[in-house]
Amino acid sequence: MKRGISLLLMLSVFCCASSALASDATLSTLWPIFDYRASEAADYQSLHLLGPFLKYETKGIETEYTLRPLFYRVVEEEGVSQTDVLYPLFNHKRDRDSSSFHLFHLLNYDFGKRETGSSNRSYLFPFLFYGEEEQGSYMAFFPFGGTLYNWFGRDRISFTLFPLYSHTERKTRRVDNVLWPIFARISGENESGYKFWPIYGQSSKQGVYRKKFFLWPVFFSESLGLDGDNPQEIRTAWPFYVSKESPETSYRAVLWPFFSKAENRVKGYQTWNAPWPFVRVTKGEKYHGLRILPFFADETMDVKRQRWYLWPLYKIEEMHTELIDRRRDRVLFFLYSDLHETKFEMGESKRRVDLWPLFGYKRSNGVSHLHVLSLLEPFYPENQSIERLWSPLWRIYQRKWDQQGNSVVSLLWNLYWSEKQNEKVAWELFPLIEYRKESIRERDIRFLKGLVSYSNGDSGKQLNLFYLPWGFHWDEPLSDEDVR
Repeated sequence: MKRGISLLLMLSVFCCASSALASDATLSTLWPIFDYRASEAADYQSLHLLGPFLKYETKGIETEYTLRPLFYRVVEEEGVSQTDVLYPLFNHKRDRDSSSFHLFHLLNYDFGKRETGSSNRSYLFPFLFYGEEEQGSYMAFFPFGGTLYNWFGRDRISFTLFPLYSHTERKTRRVDNVLWPIFARISGENESGYKFWPIYGQSSKQGVYRKKFFLWPVFFSESLGLDGDNPQEIRTAWPFYVSKESPETSYRAVLWPFFSKAENRVKGYQTWNAPWPFVRVTKGEKYHGLRILPFFADETMDVKRQRWYLWPLYKIEEMHTELIDRRRDRVLFFLYSDLHETKFEMGESKRRVDLWPLFGYKRSNGVSHLHVLSLLEPFYPENQSIERLWSPLWRIYQRKWDQQGNSVVSLLWNLYWSEKQNEKVAWELFPLIEYRKESIRERDIRFLKGLVSYSNGDSGKQLNLFYLPWGFHWDEPLSDEDVR
């Protein structure tokens, strides 16, 4: 059973996923025009036209339609579906209780039950906004006017002929802007303030905060979190001097951001930048390290460790905890990447190697997958939409195998393919030769799609010529000597 599951996982990644080794398999190929494979026992069938470009596939309750790279659609029972058009340009998802789509994340529609993750909002960013929140329905047509709820970190935003007038609310704080960001009035519960940007501004809330600025962004004076256990004082004469002080942390910078000293008293470490980002020294028990870019860096941040050699040539990232052990080696960011990861509690392990644009390799829980070429996968690992709509177009070679010796190979979208499961073997080099081995005693060979075919098994030997269904037969079962 375990071997069967492993093989099914392997087969699912290829452009023709039905196993030719299944006992009830139907297989018909004429490369690259069509490739049809089906199995009633697996409730599976797939049809591929013109290599990787056209695909129709059913797997149980799931049906897929693909026209690469333009269109992909998968439909499940009860109307559940997902559609990609020139991903990431357009995406549509429909669930039992929700429906959503986006057009390059500028035109968006997402309505349904909150429990399913729907945001109940639609927009054509940055012009049209419509949605439903606990406060009620809202609509806005930027810059003419309207109201928004729970956008941009505010509970409510209203505007008329923006930037002429706008009003924002967050908890009890209200801000009225005229000719944003120049004039503003701040009000609320025990709170008041105003600003005439960039000349001068001030605001305060009794026992909570005090803020002032002069000649923004040069001079700042802020007292924050006065009602908490870690009040913070900020003083700046930017960029010449920056100071942030609190009981838990301390920060000083001269000619920000080049020269600075930071101290975290809770985590127990100090950091010096002189100058940032080239030289950094960190001292502490769990946080420590040295960075001298571009030559060398070795920094530990609690359970994480990061090293650079001749930045950006070679980088090592590590994380070690009781739950996970992870290491990633990278050369020139995405040119080469080698990831090892083990999740102890779940008993899972994986490895991923990418050498852009030549190949990609993945191993997860004993199943390995190698593909050539790898154009986008190193930049968007684990992106299923790219795997479905784009990757098959350039994967001229694929191989997948497990620890039991089962394997599947595809070259040039099944110009050559092979499958191995236990003692069963099948392969084809179109249109020259096909080979099947069902057991140690049963073999079939076909030349030129059946112009000449030869079978050898327990019932004897048979030779067929010129695609005819009958031929020459010898009732001579294989002996043990023949098998050997």
